[in-house]
Amino acid sequence: MTDTSMTPVTLAHRGHVIRGWEYGHVRPGSPAVLLVHGFGDSDTGARQLFVQTARALAGRGVGVRTYSRLGHGVSDGDFLDVTIGDEVAQVTTMIEHLAVDAGGPVHVVAHSLGAVESAMAAAGVPELVRSLTLWSPAGVVVDDITVHDAIMGQPIAPVRERGWFDFGGTALGPAFIDEVQAGLDVYGVAAGYRGPAMVVHGTDDTIVPVEYGRRYGELLEGARFVPVDGADHGWSSVPLRQDLLRRLVEFTGL
Repeated sequence: MTDTSMTPVTLAHRGHVIRGWEYGHVRPGSPAVLLVHGFGDSDTGARQLFVQTARALAGRGVGVRTYSRLGHGVSDGDFLDVTIGDEVAQVTTMIEHLAVDAGGPVHVVAHSLGAVESAMAAAGVPELVRSLTLWSPAGVVVDDITVHDAIMGQPIAPVRERGWFDFGGTALGPAFIDEVQAGLDVYGVAAGYRGPAMVVHGTDDTIVPVEYGRRYGELLEGARFVPVDGADHGWSSVPLRQDLLRRLVEFTGL
């Protein structure tokens, strides 16, 4: 019988605890997948995107892990302290630990800002990544902050006055913005990953225009870019998510 159980998992990172879940069971020599969530989401993914994906993969005998990064979900830390650089380090730690437990390279599947960070992390440990799948990679964050002085359409000018950005009721600190404005090169770092990759992006994504997905498709050597007509940023319909899972299984061979 296929193991579809859930087990809580934790990782230590710079004195804090990252919390998440393992779906099925990660075993040496068996395929394993790491799911990496987007900005302000958690290990469940946007509207349970990762719960649905993890359960489906576990039902196929795949071990899956998904974590809430620090300042997200029930992991330690404060959203006020989030930076892309530190989150890349967290994702790298996730990959390294999963690869040890799986006895070899793992599949990394990531959404939105998590996709940006996962591409950077994969470039740092390419020998541990069997494949990289990016759903709606949010490279737009760089242009939003450096060109438009905004995050998801909201001006960041108030940060200069009060010391934090109001992200839907959660305070984001200035370190996130300062890091990007200082010239964080999300594309140059990611280009160092040359393994198997697929980028899937919806043509109706109003949060991250499809052009950003296309850029990653061109940036990553040998990557397959798949624009999906009518899909939004959260893949907010049952048929869209079924299609997303089908493409993932076909690409990875899981």
